[in-house]
Amino acid sequence: MRERCCLPCSRWGLADDAALAAALAQGLPGPVRILARRDSPYASSFPLAELDVEAGDGARLTVVWKDLTPGALLPGARAARAQGAKSDPTSELRAYTLLDGAGLGTPRLIAAVDEPARTWLFLKLVHGARLEHVGEPEAWQATARWLARAHTVLTARAGALDDADRAAPAWPPPWEAPAADALAAGAADPQRRRRIAALAPAFTAARDRLAAAPPTVIHGELFPANVLIDGERVCVLDWETTARGPALLDLAALTAGAWEEPDEPLAEAYRRALPDPPPHRPFHADLAAARLLTAARWLAAPAAWRPPAEQARDWLRDAEAIAGRIPA
Repeated sequence: MRERCCLPCSRWGLADDAALAAALAQGLPGPVRILARRDSPYASSFPLAELDVEAGDGARLTVVWKDLTPGALLPGARAARAQGAKSDPTSELRAYTLLDGAGLGTPRLIAAVDEPARTWLFLKLVHGARLEHVGEPEAWQATARWLARAHTVLTARAGALDDADRAAPAWPPPWEAPAADALAAGAADPQRRRRIAALAPAFTAARDRLAAAPPTVIHGELFPANVLIDGERVCVLDWETTARGPALLDLAALTAGAWEEPDEPLAEAYRRALPDPPPHRPFHADLAAARLLTAARWLAAPAAWRPPAEQARDWLRDAEAIAGRIPA
């Protein structure tokens, strides 16, 4: 029996089976048949659906369909982005073109549609466990080593990203986060304003350190929720915020929650996996700067917005804990 999508078709614009099959025929032998579709539980910013399809050669596979059309933005993400930069719906399409052939284990791009009325992305479904649900330390360290390799591979491709690819998430990215005085001014609680204002020297030092770092292609939101572990395969998802930026911003996101340990194994796994590992002390000072600006990003989120449960932390406390590790 055919499964029905839980969302009404009007929500998906022209997303009837014929339109989906025609789009998939760009990357699969035709004619393509849609056997079933169901909502994905992992939708965050834009709607996601899983499509069971049969290609013209008889092959069957499951494809993830992401509707990046601006009007399809989910309500929670729309509320957050109302006060921030506007998204470029084609940025993730360009990201997967950039990743094609890089050998990084990212989902296979099946097809894409970039038209005025719709922006669709079709990826082959990857099975696996979200890193946030994986307890084995080796899986986490393998992800850190993967990240070092990804930054190395993608550095050579950074020129392919133009200024439009400086990520447009729900609020300014870390390297453009508001200064401490601006963050303090937006805090309603006087004590919180004083605590944030006290971080101003550390914010300045962190910005200066990262401004001197050579840019690479970064994921932009490499939190554990965006990483799948499938055996030995590390598969990073959701490249909406791909940008040119300091590499250690990705490591700061991956290791959020382990910031109290200056020499934690994940940071060292990343550093040692680089082709030319940097000296220990300046590397960790740069990582502290990236962590502080990552915390600043969350402090700058619109007041009415609430982060996903896995990213709900006391970011002000984290910022205070890390500020003292940044050389003035």
